Amino acid sequence: MSFDERRPQDSVPQYAERPQDQPGPAPTQYPLQPGYGYPQPAYGVLRDNSNATLAMVLGLVGLFTMFVVISPIAWWKAQQALGEIDDAPGVYSNRGMAIAGQVTGIIGTILLGLGVLVASSFLLIFLIALART
Repeated sequence: MSFDERRPQDSVPQYAERPQDQPGPAPTQYPLQPGYGYPQPAYGVLRDNSNATLAMVLGLVGLFTMFVVISPIAWWKAQQALGEIDDAPGVYSNRGMAIAGQVTGIIGTILLGLGVLVASSFLLIFLIALART
């Protein structure tokens, strides 16, 4: 049998419609189920929240390179990530990264505040000493 020959069962549709004059039960039609507000991962595979990863990286860079200016940004992004993770339970898997970003952001922001306080006090002492001479 070649590929261009038709078999007898090919000409008959597999799911033929029932003519309206034949008795039988009416087909049951179910309403569509409502959709979800957020996309669900397939079969329980959890995704990483990109804001949580970014917050952790910014927090660690802010602490270990003494570039603490980015620590408030890490704290802010961690708050966003925790909000997204709490709004969609069972979707994201890196809540720990968001908490790490939040903690390092808070520590870096405190260090930034202390640094600004120390620098302004040194500047004030220097200006007072300059005015006395």
